[in-house]
Amino acid sequence: MISLLENPDIWLISGIVLMIIEVFFGSLVIFLPVGMASLIVGLIYKFQNNFELNIIENWAYALVLWGIISIIISYLIQRYFKNNQDGNKDINSY
Repeated sequence: MISLLENPDIWLISGIVLMIIEVFFGSLVIFLPVGMASLIVGLIYKFQNNFELNIIENWAYALVLWGIISIIISYLIQRYFKNNQDGNKDINSY
């Protein structure tokens, strides 16, 4: 199980699958940020393997990084859509 968490291909595939699920359900809160974070962690692992760097030391750091990136992306998405909705004033908005 630990070897799966250190495999960059698994991170990239899971990111793509989560983003495809986002296309069908369209929540913008769960699947998109988590999928984008999975893609970022997978790309960091690929970069790390190709250039022999040590950015992510083990699977625990990968999970923590994945969670932090997911929260940041979720916050940015919420903030972006909240700012765009303020310009459309509706008479029914209280």
